Amino acid sequence: MASLKSVCLLWAEEKAKKVKRSSMAAYSLIIRKHILPRFDDIGEITPEAIQAIVDDSSGEGLKTNTIKGILLVLGMIIRYSEKRGWLERREYDLRLPCRGEMSDPKTLSQDEERSLVSWLRGHPTRLNIGLLLCVCCGLRIGEVCALRWEDIDFQRKVITVRRTVYRIYDPDGKPRKSRLTVGSPKTPTSFREIPLASFLLETLIDFREKGEDGYIISGGPAPSDPQNLRNNFKRVLDTLGLYQRKVHSLRHSFATRCLESKCDIKTLSTLLGHANVTTTLNIYAHPDLSQKRKCIEDMLKII
Repeated sequence: MASLKSVCLLWAEEKAKKVKRSSMAAYSLIIRKHILPRFDDIGEITPEAIQAIVDDSSGEGLKTNTIKGILLVLGMIIRYSEKRGWLERREYDLRLPCRGEMSDPKTLSQDEERSLVSWLRGHPTRLNIGLLLCVCCGLRIGEVCALRWEDIDFQRKVITVRRTVYRIYDPDGKPRKSRLTVGSPKTPTSFREIPLASFLLETLIDFREKGEDGYIISGGPAPSDPQNLRNNFKRVLDTLGLYQRKVHSLRHSFATRCLESKCDIKTLSTLLGHANVTTTLNIYAHPDLSQKRKCIEDMLKII
């Protein structure tokens, strides 16, 4: 029976030809932390054993998305092994942990967003400009940190997204656990142009007039670590007394405000850099209580 480690190495060698380095690094980290410690041989991977991973991981407090990531990698290794006859084909009927309590809100309310934008405009530091770009353009945090001055067309008033900043994790943990990397955007459709709001353009011009070059957020030849933007967002929310959220919530809020403004879904999908509108609707459409109330009131008017 083949050892799981040897199977993983063969799978990783083939998979690395098809996915980005950042994805492969994440897969390798999952294998090292969550899969190899559980199994020696490929034949030990049974439905019961996988369900035990789900139950144990849930009991250890791992988030549902983390558990889904483990199952994703396991699934790819299982399919790879089945095609080569190392595992028998079988059904895997798994029970994921219940979410239980309602998840934290992913979007800011309109009042919260007005308060945030007003404060950021009044304190135009580099990191605050980065947050404004997230709010007003729906950019991913890595895309913001990767923006260079040549990505801004001041005449046409648009930003062109050409690259992203991300961390690649070293599966062996040597010499460092991870390193900052600049690469292509998440997907081919993530290469896109986004119009700039007038006030944001003026703020960027003020910084540009100081003779700035290189990366916008760092102000130098190397990009800023996305963690700097995350830490700054936490400080700003504390200052404003707002509920703590991830920076990615600004992208969710951007999508929600666009839909509230009657932006058509195809245009919004293009602004967000999605390959199809289904992703936009399933992940980034968050109707709030006022929208739900209006929907019911409009329905009752009809009947």
